[in-house]
Amino acid sequence: MENTNHESAKLFADAKQGIIDDMKSRGIGAIIWDNATAGFPFLPEVVCHSAKDPAKSRVAQIMGLYRYNDVLYLIEEDRAPIKFKDFWNPDTEAAPTVVTLTEDIAIKDLGDPEAVKGYTTQGTLEEWTAIADCYFQALNQN
Repeated sequence: MENTNHESAKLFADAKQGIIDDMKSRGIGAIIWDNATAGFPFLPEVVCHSAKDPAKSRVAQIMGLYRYNDVLYLIEEDRAPIKFKDFWNPDTEAAPTVVTLTEDIAIKDLGDPEAVKGYTTQGTLEEWTAIADCYFQALNQN
């Protein structure tokens, strides 16, 4: 059983690294999607557990991915200090479904994900697999 857990952990780490590498190759520091219009077959969510009280947990809806210092963070909708509508001008542009930010712009606009609430690395392999699927679907909509 221990070997299986180790293999699963390695697969999980490799999958996250694959997304990081894909984002780097595309020049993406962050990708943000509008869950209301993205048309995903499911809502991307993860269960987040409190570091202070392990008995406490909450379900976070995910609105994107943020690559910061070679760590992949999930952007929590309605918790991260950003709103999807902040990334286009409604007076001159049609509302997009997906917005990608270069690394420089992502750092400027999103900041340090360890310094504010709304970014997480939590989630199970299954939850991250679903979010990876959303990432690739979002790329196709961009």
